[in-house]
Amino acid sequence: MPIICTLHRDGRTIVKSTVSQVVQAGAQGLYLTVTFPELRTVEQIMHIEVTTSPKTWILTAGLMQDKTYLGNVVGISLKIDSLAGTTLSAEVLAIGF
Repeated sequence: MPIICTLHRDGRTIVKSTVSQVVQAGAQGLYLTVTFPELRTVEQIMHIEVTTSPKTWILTAGLMQDKTYLGNVVGISLKIDSLAGTTLSAEVLAIGF
């Protein structure tokens, strides 16, 4: 999980983390837990890029339903159509201290 950059004015850091999970049959939603070990506290999620393997069409409008922050861990609820057996990967950029 690399550090992208550090903002010298206020000391905040932008970092990237990646998480993958296999979608189970009949799933209408997926909960991903992303940890940023370089940060003590996540202030905000800046960007989420979601990919699937094998490549599958997913509707991105309204994809993220909820985010929960707890220190350097972020929980993300995703609304998905049933893609049983598909591996969903998310690359997440966050800013924090």
